[in-house]
Amino acid sequence: MNIKPLSLCLILFTLSACTTIHFDNGEDAESLTKTKQWHHNVALDLVEVSDSVNLERRCQNMEWASVKTELSFLNGLARLAVNWLAPIWYPKTVEVSCKGTTQPNISAPSVDA
Repeated sequence: MNIKPLSLCLILFTLSACTTIHFDNGEDAESLTKTKQWHHNVALDLVEVSDSVNLERRCQNMEWASVKTELSFLNGLARLAVNWLAPIWYPKTVEVSCKGTTQPNISAPSVDA
């Protein structure tokens, strides 16, 4: 039995794993507005070329509920296709969930002492 093909498949399977990181703000909300976008890094994933995710702009006067950063299968496939010759591009998917629908987030008035 030739062990090299099996070892190669095992190494490729291990290196192709997907990852997900969640950042949660409080408890789960009943109604969430979700948006997704790709986020781009270069130079061995050390340099960000995408703008940072602006939660105020993404949630439009609503409170953010969670942010999920994910290396999906599609991100990994794109990364593999581009980085075949040199490690250049490292895409990820960022999903922002906002509490509520499109109603403004009205805060209580401040009281000066």
